[in-house]
Amino acid sequence: MSFWGIRWLALTAAWLLTAMLTFSSAHAQQRPDLPTIGTAAGGTMSIDRERLIGDYYMRQMRAQAPMVEDPVLKEYLSDLGNRLVRHSDNVRFPFTFFWIRDPNINAFAFLGGYIGIHTGLIEQAEDESELASVVAHEIAHVTQRHIARNMERMSAAAPVSIAQVIGGLILAMANPQLGMAVMTGSMAGIQQRQINYTRQFELEADRFGMTTLAEAGFDAQGAPRFFSRLAAQYRYSTQVPQYLVTHPLPESRISDTRARADQLPDRRVPPSLQFELAKTRVAVRYGSTNARDMLTTMQANERRAEHNHQHKKDAARYGQALALYELERYAEAEDIVAALREKDPLNLFYIDTTTDIWLGQRRFDEAIEFLTEAYIRRPNNQVITLNLAYAANRGGNYELSVKILNDYILHNRDDRVAYELLFEAHQQSGDAVAMHEAQAEVLILRGIFDMAIEELHHAYSKLPDNRTLARQRVQGRIDQVRRLNNDRERVMNM
Repeated sequence: MSFWGIRWLALTAAWLLTAMLTFSSAHAQQRPDLPTIGTAAGGTMSIDRERLIGDYYMRQMRAQAPMVEDPVLKEYLSDLGNRLVRHSDNVRFPFTFFWIRDPNINAFAFLGGYIGIHTGLIEQAEDESELASVVAHEIAHVTQRHIARNMERMSAAAPVSIAQVIGGLILAMANPQLGMAVMTGSMAGIQQRQINYTRQFELEADRFGMTTLAEAGFDAQGAPRFFSRLAAQYRYSTQVPQYLVTHPLPESRISDTRARADQLPDRRVPPSLQFELAKTRVAVRYGSTNARDMLTTMQANERRAEHNHQHKKDAARYGQALALYELERYAEAEDIVAALREKDPLNLFYIDTTTDIWLGQRRFDEAIEFLTEAYIRRPNNQVITLNLAYAANRGGNYELSVKILNDYILHNRDDRVAYELLFEAHQQSGDAVAMHEAQAEVLILRGIFDMAIEELHHAYSKLPDNRTLARQRVQGRIDQVRRLNNDRERVMNM
């Protein structure tokens, strides 16, 4: 059983963190050695506290969870998610959307605006409105502050060790049964009292999420359509997907979403090529089927696609190109992508795969020239920038890679792939100071602060005495990381 599919466990852990923080703030005068993180006001967690805990969880996620660091899929999900956020109420901070490589059908949200989507979810969705309905539901959990609203109910849980809970979270990554045993052992006394609240929050998230869905221009019927199909598909199954474990679908809930959808504007949403391409990319790149069998499947999909559904045909052709690339049949893959790109030259899916093919053929200069032209049109776009940096590293043009990555990172401080490419460029070009700094940033994003500080000390030690500004910059970053580490310790010790 996949841990990240167990919503009630994740939510209960987050609620438990909240309660501990509340308990600790209330007893700070009795424990002068214990620092506080904000104060509870009227039973509501502060936004700063939400961000702190969310940031901690996200660093643990990067370190332990099977996250999909695929720039094209990340761009697609972020565009979809932020389109929904723009039409949501009570948005208090930027949202972060990310993929988890897991075939189980599920999605989850946690403090600070972080939304995780399993790759299995998009494989099950039949259109973009169905996928968007789930994302909108998770956004509603955050904007309605369901975790914060449960703070007072969880106060009794304060004596439980937060370190034990976090240990269960992390352990469950590698060993789901053992991790769940640790956590359920920690929280057995509080689970039942959460059930009614969880049901209430699920219904509320359905209603707010569907309104957001419609206002963002999607088909509100996507929610009941997706729910109904899942419920029918697994009604008599002994092994249900994680989404149904964590999001039970009784008839009353399906009826409620259907009635709600009937009251919202009736939209005839055109098919989405981007959705079809993302779904195909997940199936080929992150599914369990080997490339040879996937090629056969995609060829069959192309034959089955209706003549009036060109998007499905194009996606099936794209899937064939991906499979051919995996099989190192580069010339055949290039022919397919070139034809697709001729119809849609700025499509990021096609640009990314063209780059992969040319690099596989060691056509580094062509790839760099092609991507440089795209970069001029769309500077700092994550797909084009990271592909160009990767091509530049492969082609030995480390100066270009460093330049565009430094510009990109100014606006994308949390992109681990960018720092990894920057580390590679500095390593290959022999810039030891910058190499250690880039490696430190990778470690910081994963919450490995002690090792990050060591890397920064290495960078500092290699700077000559006359590089005063550079030494001050590195020392300043060391101080920042120490503060991050102290924040982590405060969370863990409460």
